[in-house]
Amino acid sequence: MKKYLILFIPLLLFFACAHAPNPSAVDTHQVTRLNNMLNSLHPNDHEAKDLAHKAIIQSRKLAQEYHLVTPPLLQNFLVNIGLKEKGLCWQFAYDMLSFVKQQHYQSFDYYIGGANIGDYWSEHNVLVVTCKGCPFDQGIILDPWRHSGRLFFSKVKDDKKYKWSQRGGLR
Repeated sequence: MKKYLILFIPLLLFFACAHAPNPSAVDTHQVTRLNNMLNSLHPNDHEAKDLAHKAIIQSRKLAQEYHLVTPPLLQNFLVNIGLKEKGLCWQFAYDMLSFVKQQHYQSFDYYIGGANIGDYWSEHNVLVVTCKGCPFDQGIILDPWRHSGRLFFSKVKDDKKYKWSQRGGLR
């Protein structure tokens, strides 16, 4: 435990002031970009706009709820040594899934996506949104963890950092 604290103290000095973004501060450009991407799935226009707005806010709310620090790997370290309770990528993915399912959208299906499964240092999990009845690989990634609460989104096939695979079935 002492060796973790020795590593942790210098990191704390560099990152202690980092904090989660304000959940009420919505970047309208980001909402518009996500809305356009969701509309490319051909859902109900109102549902796409609503999901875009709410997903961006929820990403920030989760970051605040988890008392997220940056970078995300520091958050993982703090969770893994027991100094923080939550904030791993899979927790973001499943909490986002729970949130979007509570919205009862009729135009979308949801999957959990995984990359580098089984690799302790680089495994990553996200929520993937597709049109109703569409396959995973045509979906859009919603990743609140990657940028510490600022929602990252992209088409599954266009993500340059990770190669995604479906984890389990339709959620």
